[in-house]
Amino acid sequence: MHIRSSFIGHRLTLGLALAGACAFAHAADFAGRGVFNFRSDAGCPFAALAGAGNDCNRLALDDADTRAALDGAAHTIRFANTRSYAEKTIVGDVLLQGSGQARSGQRVPLTFHALLSRSGTEWSVSSHAHSPLGDEFSDIRIDPYQVVVNDAGTDRVLLSADQVVEALAKPSLTARLANVLVQVDDNRTDGAKDADITIGLGLSKASKSVARARFRAPGAKGRELADAMRQGNWTLELQALSGKIPRQVVQRDLFLYGLEQQSLLQPLLQRGFHKNEKLVLGAANGKGYVRYDGQQREFAGADAAARAFLQDSFIGLVLGWQQQQQPASPQAKADGR
Repeated sequence: MHIRSSFIGHRLTLGLALAGACAFAHAADFAGRGVFNFRSDAGCPFAALAGAGNDCNRLALDDADTRAALDGAAHTIRFANTRSYAEKTIVGDVLLQGSGQARSGQRVPLTFHALLSRSGTEWSVSSHAHSPLGDEFSDIRIDPYQVVVNDAGTDRVLLSADQVVEALAKPSLTARLANVLVQVDDNRTDGAKDADITIGLGLSKASKSVARARFRAPGAKGRELADAMRQGNWTLELQALSGKIPRQVVQRDLFLYGLEQQSLLQPLLQRGFHKNEKLVLGAANGKGYVRYDGQQREFAGADAAARAFLQDSFIGLVLGWQQQQQPASPQAKADGR
């Protein structure tokens, strides 16, 4: 499989997923720095991993000056912030989970991700879609949220529910219009089932590999991914193939995914990835761990982190999808996120 996707600056997320995120019902107010999960009525990409609550939608606040209100009945997420920023700064994000029907008739998990920023006192938003397959999609199923900001006392819609659906219907078009592409290669050979991808940036002939991601769960057979995770013997490995992954990308991901307080990862937090470094989450005989720079520490949240990673990130979405599919033939190619 060969997937082509847009890459908008800092959005090559290599971080692992949230461990110990707070989950909320359909109405809640949020203030201060934190990451919060809430219910997706449209379903989750890997429902068994999300748990009975289907709490796989995500809202993040990057600093103490940002507030948000979630109104599930009105399908509105409202952000407020009165601080003036000297330069463009990410202050929060929204991630919504859904699915769409590919032209083959197959139902495919889709994710919509919006980043909210402030420059001075002005709001801006950038958004993109994640898909494990390159295709156009119909029958989009996603919670119809709109994202609203309070601007000088007046509410303003930054993203409508229709805009979200439009982005999910044609993610490949967004990639081509961005004119900056991510290449994803399926590394599996000889019928191997463990998910294994290489991520490159640029057009196919000039693509430069920047990362490799692997997920190994020996107990997984086809769709029995959740059972394999519960067995407690698995690894999720991210390797930097370039030393040029932006440090701010790594820093924000460690925040988003509950790892910035891990003492072992403080060098990674401060300087970012060096070429060929690996970050590994895993479990052996039910005991979770984190491994980095040749050292390993116990990490009770490893299972929760990996489960969320497989849903929340583009890389995780592709790995999780691979784990449920047969290895692609060398000729199989697709365009998408």
